[in-house]
Amino acid sequence: MKISRFYALLATFLFALAPRMAGAVVMVDLLAATVPVVDQSDAERERGFRAGLGQVAVKLTGQRAVLDDPGVAQLVATAPQLVERYDYVEVPVPGSEPEVGGAPGFLLQVSFSAAAVDAALRRLHVPLWPAQRPQLLLLASGSEADSAAVIEVARRVLANRGVPVLEPLWDLEDRKAIGATHAGFDADRIEAVAQRYGASHWLALDPAVGADVVRGRWRLGGTGAPASATPTAESLVQWVEASVGDAVDQLAARLAYLPQTGTATQTLVIEDVRSYGAYRAVLETLGGMEFIRGIAVTALTAGRLHVELQLDGDPNLLWTALDGNPRFGAVVPAVAAAPAAQLPVESTAQSSVASAATATAETAVQTAVVPADEPAAKPAVERRYLWRGP
Repeated sequence: MKISRFYALLATFLFALAPRMAGAVVMVDLLAATVPVVDQSDAERERGFRAGLGQVAVKLTGQRAVLDDPGVAQLVATAPQLVERYDYVEVPVPGSEPEVGGAPGFLLQVSFSAAAVDAALRRLHVPLWPAQRPQLLLLASGSEADSAAVIEVARRVLANRGVPVLEPLWDLEDRKAIGATHAGFDADRIEAVAQRYGASHWLALDPAVGADVVRGRWRLGGTGAPASATPTAESLVQWVEASVGDAVDQLAARLAYLPQTGTATQTLVIEDVRSYGAYRAVLETLGGMEFIRGIAVTALTAGRLHVELQLDGDPNLLWTALDGNPRFGAVVPAVAAAPAAQLPVESTAQSSVASAATATAETAVQTAVVPADEPAAKPAVERRYLWRGP
């Protein structure tokens, strides 16, 4: 008994030391924003609503330049009509140290209607960044104190943009791979650390603080073509804000999609679905991807689930999402669809237009039995994935 307990404690300890693995993370606050306001007057509140909807538009599209679109500007002007709920938080928080030089203001916390904002952005034909976003491995150069200051600002900017963050443990293995200077490294070394954490994308910040100006380089790597730039700014905070903002614009451009007026049909086979719980988990996972507009189950035999998906956008968006989800493992990249033994067909469809906004709304799924004499048309290509979930 003592030996068993020892090994149990040892396993728990080793698990705690293991690197955290990255995967697609659903952001739940894409329709929420926090805006500083002077007071609680009607005029200031409406100004806060407009600023908040601007933040939301940037998060949902992944592009700061979207606010320059005349249609989006008109949408932002209607922000008070799209508010779902709001609240105030006093700044500084009562009981904390007061700010020097004036009365405290407030933070306006506001959430907007998912369906209304999504429908409006689709009408404007702007790209949308799916809510299932990969964690971004974040690194910064310099001493421990300097890199901590950079990381703190970067985390704030990434949170405002709806980007989940993953940081290295900086244990012996990380320090051996990258070196003591953290981000004073090359891309190959960063890639090795990113693979350890299962991160498909990484951002390295390498500022150089001078007497009058801050220079430096940021690099975005991982899946897709690498990107980098060497901006300048008057302060370290401004440099980090500008660098992270530019990098997120580039990252979102890789992962966003342009909503279509119609849908494309794509077949998908999920293997090792051997329980009702796994069956429901697969459908719920697929149903949470907002670019999937409809799901039809066509067959389930010997643990192999056949589905037909109605996609809003390029099928590559689906493959990127599945490849980045730890619950799925690719088995066959793309093969000609083989006829499957037909069962009574269960059809599931999302009852509302799915979007990045659905991360904050409950997904309504309707189930109906389709008569066997009405077979669905089969697309020419299917892909197979192995289910690794519960």
